[in-house]
Amino acid sequence: MAHNKNKIPRLVVSKGAFSRFLEKNYGYTDLRQYVTSGKFSSRLNSVFLAKNAEGNEVFVKACRYGDLSENEYRCTLALWEQAPLHFAKPLAYYSGKRYSFCSFEYVPGEDLRTIVQRKDALTGEQRARIVEDIYMIFQALKRADIVHRDVALKNMIYHEGRVILIDCQLATRRTAKEQISFFDNILKLCMWKWESEPGMLVLEWSDVMTLMRTLRFIGADVSYQKRYEAVYAEMKSELHTFKYVHPYPSQKELNHCMKVCKLRSLFHPKAKLRARYRHVLEMLRFFKLHHPEQKVSVD
Repeated sequence: MAHNKNKIPRLVVSKGAFSRFLEKNYGYTDLRQYVTSGKFSSRLNSVFLAKNAEGNEVFVKACRYGDLSENEYRCTLALWEQAPLHFAKPLAYYSGKRYSFCSFEYVPGEDLRTIVQRKDALTGEQRARIVEDIYMIFQALKRADIVHRDVALKNMIYHEGRVILIDCQLATRRTAKEQISFFDNILKLCMWKWESEPGMLVLEWSDVMTLMRTLRFIGADVSYQKRYEAVYAEMKSELHTFKYVHPYPSQKELNHCMKVCKLRSLFHPKAKLRARYRHVLEMLRFFKLHHPEQKVSVD
C-alpha cells in the first residue's frame, strides 16, 4: 500500500512495516489513511482506519511520542467508563521505540460546528439533546477529575444523534504534576488560550469556559430555555474551581521550544503556519524574559 510520507511521522510508518505490525499483534487489517478535509492531519499524529478481526472499523491514531499515546488511551478510558455514550471506546495502545499508537472504536460523523451552522439542520428537540450531552460530558470530566485541555467544537463529533468528545491526547488528571514530553509545553503555548494572569508563575486551563462557550454557540430555545439556563449556571459556578494548574516551562525547555519554533518559522512551506510559529516564538521570548526558571516536580 502506498503511503504519503509527507503526512506520516517517520518513526511510525516505514515501507508498510506499521501495517504488518498492527496485523501481526492486534489483528488489524486493511489499514488506510484517514483524510477528511485535513481536519485530523498534524505534524504530531497520523490517523488511519483499519478493520479488526470481527470486520468492524477501527480508528488508529499513530503518534511520534509514546507517552502521548498512553496518556490518550488512559484518559479516554477513564472518561468512557464515566459516560460511554459520549466518548469513543478505547481499544488498545502501544508505546515503543519504533511505533506508538492508540486505537478506538470508529464513530463517524461531522463536527458540531458544521452541524449547528447548517441551516435548519437541527430541530429544537435535537438542540435540547445536545445541551444535555454537553452537560453529561461536563459531569464525566468532573467525576473523572480530568481536564481535557482542548475542548473545542472541532473535537465534538455528532454521531447518531449524540455528541462525542474526542482527542484526549493532551488531557490530564487535574492534580497531576508530571509532564507529557517537551511537546506538552510547546503545544499548549501554540494551541491553547493562555488563561493565567500576567506575572503569575503557573499556567491555568479550565474546560468549563470552553464548554460554556459551546453552549452559547448552540443557543437557547423557548422549548428548553429553563434547562439551558440551569446547565449554564451550574457550569459557571464551577468556573474557578475545576481547573488544571501547571508550572511554567523551565529555562531549558523554553530554550528548546524556541529553537524548534525558530526552525519551523524559517522553513515551513506554508506562510500561514510560518506566521503562527513566529507568534509563538514571541510568546516564548516573553515568558523567558519575565519568568524565572521553574523546577518542574515529577511524581
